[in-house]
Amino acid sequence: MPLVSENRLKGNYGTALVMSRLSGECLVRPVAADTDVGVDLYCETVAEDTRRPFLHFWLQVKAGDQCKVDASAQRASCSFYLEQLDYWKEQPVPVFAALVPSEWPVPQEPDIYVIDVTSQILERTFSAEQRYVTLWSDYGWPAGERSSVQEFLAHAVPDTTARLQVSKGVIADVPTQTPQYVQRRPTVPALKFKKQILYQLRRTAACAILFSYDEGWAAAEDTEFRRLLAKIVEQFVDDLHWENFFSRAISSHADENYPSATVNYGRARQCIQDDPNVRDKPSWQEQVRIIEQLEQRAKSGRPLPAPGCTPEYEGS
Repeated sequence: MPLVSENRLKGNYGTALVMSRLSGECLVRPVAADTDVGVDLYCETVAEDTRRPFLHFWLQVKAGDQCKVDASAQRASCSFYLEQLDYWKEQPVPVFAALVPSEWPVPQEPDIYVIDVTSQILERTFSAEQRYVTLWSDYGWPAGERSSVQEFLAHAVPDTTARLQVSKGVIADVPTQTPQYVQRRPTVPALKFKKQILYQLRRTAACAILFSYDEGWAAAEDTEFRRLLAKIVEQFVDDLHWENFFSRAISSHADENYPSATVNYGRARQCIQDDPNVRDKPSWQEQVRIIEQLEQRAKSGRPLPAPGCTPEYEGS
């Protein structure tokens, strides 16, 4: 018979305790045995008003002596390998760590301390030379106190779900299952993610022009929408992505501003032809052909053709 180590028992106890505290408030699914790569529990909140599953989050459990408690501050800490944080940073949902510090054998049910791993990764900068880092807890679940778990699920999980989007350049509203008149946004380290925010603004505006052209600008408000997007793209004068110029050309062409359309078609075409990574691929050569056709129409003062004649747009 194989021997069971004390550490395995501590880990088993910690995971079971966290599950028991959460399972009365949300859906909890343990990670299958032998597939744990840094997450112990898959969790899904249940909206209080509709009783429907709502937000997903992942939880890593740490138990025993590796969890250090600062009783005066009512906080606990644990050290994590930097490669663990790198893994959690790439996840599509918020990641939290539940710390279960306790003597062994356990004399009484301990408090649980929760680290908002995702928010701390977003806010802090870690050195590549560091092998591991110490994170301190953000929330506490005192033993026998149900309200602290409910508060965590109702507020911490939605806030971090919204906060996570800044890594993709989006400052998002806190998600709610029912529409709210007043929307709330958690604070995020915007300056740290300024490149992602600018990229998202540029790409969204440029591609929205191209996609909306295929739909057709049926109403006056559609035209104003397109012109506003074009003004946004125009701010990125030093950004040489081909879709910037192509979207500006399409917008100018729609307004029958043929000189501007001609210039921007030419720049879009040149961006593709100057890029050795794409210029020889058939799909991009076809894109150049389409741009050249539109460029010739603009040069001869002919209006933008009817929508539906352009293929899907590839980004760069």
